[in-house]
Amino acid sequence: MKNILIRTLTGSVYVALIIVSLLLHPIFFGLITVILNYISLREFSRIYSELGVKTTGKWVIINSVFFLLSVLIISMDMQPGYVIIPVVLLFLIIPVSALYTRNGNPSYIMAVTMFGSIYITLPLILLNLIQQISLQTNIPFTLAIFVIIWTNDTFAYLVGLAIGRNRIFERISPKKSWEGFFGGLVMGILASLVIYYLYPDPGLINWVTIGFLTIIACIFGDFVESSLKRTAAVKDSGTIMPGHGGILDRADSLLFVSPIIYIILMIIIK
Repeated sequence: MKNILIRTLTGSVYVALIIVSLLLHPIFFGLITVILNYISLREFSRIYSELGVKTTGKWVIINSVFFLLSVLIISMDMQPGYVIIPVVLLFLIIPVSALYTRNGNPSYIMAVTMFGSIYITLPLILLNLIQQISLQTNIPFTLAIFVIIWTNDTFAYLVGLAIGRNRIFERISPKKSWEGFFGGLVMGILASLVIYYLYPDPGLINWVTIGFLTIIACIFGDFVESSLKRTAAVKDSGTIMPGHGGILDRADSLLFVSPIIYIILMIIIK
């Protein structure tokens, strides 16, 4: 009971920060994602340090600077194509900077830092692009994604805790059950139906599709991060969120959801 209370309080602060930033100017949401990116990359580096690949702090700073440039371009409502400039520069500079690392194998460091940028930073850039689509269409796609993720996570956790028996992928995540998955799926789809009722565009089928794909992406995002931690024998990515672990533990689903939903929006938004 105590753990659930702590988890709820910590999660509420996180939810409040996201919602408030979405209600303000896009730059505020962008800055929140810059912070999420920075902390997640630090936690990602910590996980790989347990595997013997010790990256330097400079790659996190370089990454965050170029991510901030991307956020500024997006928040100024410039052509989306301009976002590719800091992204390309980021993916060129990071592997080059790894060559000048004095400690450790430059090839391993290069691979890890590039993977971290693709795994964490790129999805967060796409999330900011989704927010721009939300502002342009007056349909809160970004908020909808978060609501569906939070609904799925909450009910998957509660149902799994109450009646979870059959494990989905025990080797990777021993606590995730099919019962919890279907509990989260049903409630997540219901959440997407409520959103459709409030915002009928872009249509019932599209909202249900967004809800369903969000939940499927959630489970794989969770499994991928769990696999990284299990390989490194790390329980949580960090300690910044009591009851949840680190920021990466909280945002793992989002990192898989945002690329999928961005693709879907590119298809359905005319």
